[in-house]
Amino acid sequence: MKQSCIIYGGAGFIGSHIAEDLLLKNMKVTVFDKLNASKRNVAHILEKIDFIEGDFNNEIDINKSLRNKDYVVHLVSSTLPASSNLNPYYDVESNLISSLHLFERCVHNSVKKVIFISSGGTVYGNPTKLPIKEDHPTEPLNSYGIIKLTIEKYLSLYKNLKGQDYKILRFANPFGERQNPLLSQGLIAHLLYKIKHKQTIEIWGDGKIVRDYFYIKDGAKAIYRAFQDNSDNSIYNISSGTGYSINQILDKFRRVLKLKFRVKYLPSRKFDVKANVLDNRLAAKQLKWTPETEFNEGLKNTWRYILDNQ
Repeated sequence: MKQSCIIYGGAGFIGSHIAEDLLLKNMKVTVFDKLNASKRNVAHILEKIDFIEGDFNNEIDINKSLRNKDYVVHLVSSTLPASSNLNPYYDVESNLISSLHLFERCVHNSVKKVIFISSGGTVYGNPTKLPIKEDHPTEPLNSYGIIKLTIEKYLSLYKNLKGQDYKILRFANPFGERQNPLLSQGLIAHLLYKIKHKQTIEIWGDGKIVRDYFYIKDGAKAIYRAFQDNSDNSIYNISSGTGYSINQILDKFRRVLKLKFRVKYLPSRKFDVKANVLDNRLAAKQLKWTPETEFNEGLKNTWRYILDNQ
């Protein structure tokens, strides 16, 4: 009998790639997303999955969706790092409290394991050392990171109090096909969209901010590995392990993709961490997961998708 998995937020950029990979692993996949959610990202696999429209904040919807599910992937977030500080109350109500309802229902439905996709880009804050290991101090600079970290802590509590098994995957900065270029999250897709439409690229600060970018099709493969992981490790960084500044990314656009564009530099933002590069050696050792796609190749794939679909 196939093992079953439900992906909350599964119709989005990251979730659609996870669904694809889990189908390849011969799992029974259910995608849960909001009412009237676009099915565009999962249109090519819609006949192979179960799709549930519901309210993540509704316990009845969540309880029904969890019946006969072995594994849960929690991807839901109603805020973005750049805007979360504007309304931290909403961040708590829509993301933290609903997550606690989910974990309670997981215990009730005897879910084997919860995989929480956390934010390696925000939970650590300004690093004291690069690359950042999983035991690095966590001092997030925005509400988004604080809520992600708090959800992590509650997962640990639920395991200690109620035996709910879990793994936390702290994603760095994924990029690739199907990323929404109109959101402030997802630098590469956002900038490529602007270039395609001959718009001026606007950069906050001097372009020297460094981030760790990994190709999403690689990152999606970490979820099944986490399902199978029975070690005592609960947190893994999922990343490329290599940092690029925004200016270096722009140079990649010019040299690898042969693009021409205008750039305008704006004042820097207080909540932007200067550098974030994650150490992924624990995932390599324990999950046997490593990024497989070379950055330039992932960049070409993303540009082709933007040209054809955006």
